[in-house]
Formats: sequence, C-alpha cells, structure tokens
Amino acid sequence: MITQFGILNTLIEPEGPLADRFYGLPFPGTYVVDEEGVVTEKFFNEHYATRTSAGTILDSALGRALRHEEAPAADHGAPRARFSAFLSDPQLTLEVASRLNVRVEMEDGYHIYAQPLPEDYYPTTVRLEPVSGLEIGEAVYPPTMPMRFDALDVTLNVYEGAADIAIPITAMAELFADGRETVDLDVVVDYQVCSDTVCYLPEEARLSLSAPIAGLLGR
Repeated sequence: MITQFGILNTLIEPEGPLADRFYGLPFPGTYVVDEEGVVTEKFFNEHYATRTSAGTILDSALGRALRHEEAPAADHGAPRARFSAFLSDPQLTLEVASRLNVRVEMEDGYHIYAQPLPEDYYPTTVRLEPVSGLEIGEAVYPPTMPMRFDALDVTLNVYEGAADIAIPITAMAELFADGRETVDLDVVVDYQVCSDTVCYLPEEARLSLSAPIAGLLGR
C-alpha cells in the first residue's frame, strides 16, 4: 500500500544502518479529500517522526486562519491598525509542525505596504524571535492587492482590511529537555500605515504569548 501510494521513505536505504528499524516506513503525511473523495491537498514531511498539526491542516483546507478559543493568543492595539498573534493549535507538541498566525487589521481607508516594492518604500514584515528548541520557518504572506497612486504615478502592492501572515514552527527535542510547561513566543511586526494621501512614520508592534508544551507521554 505504501509503495502504491508512492510515499515510501526513500531517505532510509534498504541496506543502510537504519534499515532494521525503519526501512519500509512511509513519508509521514496527511491527505485532504473533498466530499467526492478527490484529493485537494496533501501535507508530507521528510523526517519519519515529523507530523503536520491538525490546526495547520484545517486552516489550509478552509483557506483562512481560525482563532480557536483554547489556543494561546495575544493582542496589540495601535492607531489605525490592530494586531493579534495566535497558534493554530492549543499547544506545541514534539516534532509536530504547527503555525503561529499574525493578523493585521487596518481601519477603513488605510493600508499597509507589501512586497515586492520599489526602493525607498516600507514593506510589512513579521518575525518570531529565536527560541532554543523551536524550529522557525520563513513567514508566509498572503496575496497582495495592487493599488494605484495617481499623484505618484505608481502602482504598489498593499494589504487592506485584514491580512494573516503565518510563521511555520516545529517543537524539537531540545524544547522538552528541562521539563518546562510553557515557552514564550515574541513576535515583531514592522509596518507603515498609509491612507490615499498620507503616510505615517514606520512603526513596530510587539506581541508576546505563552504557548503550552505538551508532555511527551501525551503526544
């Protein structure tokens, strides 16, 4: 069955040092199917122990980031914009790939810039401060909307309304070494809010949330 699905883990060689214990395992993954049984998405990982979290799969299948009541979150208010950071899942689990979502909500009539941009413009960027034992991936930004500025004779990429940026994160063994129950996640958003006629000075928003760490036996 594994061979027929084409998911045999080819990184484990049949004659290699790991063959006795691990040869024949599949690449770990999940298929998402629609009501007709057609595969619409798939989530696979190279390492035999890594899995994609349920919250990440659900968000991707629905096409939007869900803010679950049981998941850790933080909020930050600023003039003309609001920010929130929340996990896709209630807790971090060993070698389970999850997401930290950062939502930026602009007031009506305002926008923030997005890549790609000409030189001298200020794009919105989101980063998660390094955490020992937490593997942090590149931030994934949503599609942009081109906006025409006749006074400048230029068309620029912007976000209006709300934009969700996702940061892939995976808890590794080092995070569980000292038996702690939570880990602090510090998020930094650099942005510049503009209207059709005015651009305010670039700003920085900081959010911090405490993420529970699942016990190894409860994986």
